[in-house]
Amino acid sequence: MRNIWKYVLIGLGTIVLEWIFLALVFEVFNGLDQTSGVVIGTGFFLAFEMVICTGAIISKIENAKKESDDDSSK
Repeated sequence: MRNIWKYVLIGLGTIVLEWIFLALVFEVFNGLDQTSGVVIGTGFFLAFEMVICTGAIISKIENAKKESDDDSSK
């Protein structure tokens, strides 16, 4: 149950970061209309999230491999 709340909080934090990011991207690309700015900002943020999530998954896999190698050597 504790892990569920941890991931819920991470998700809520991500939502807040996306709101901030969308507000900033819309200001940077001020030549675009609002819809285009939101679409481009969302795409950038999703790409950023994919990089972070891929790094977390690879890190977990490598840690699991190290633990299984340590267990098999005992």
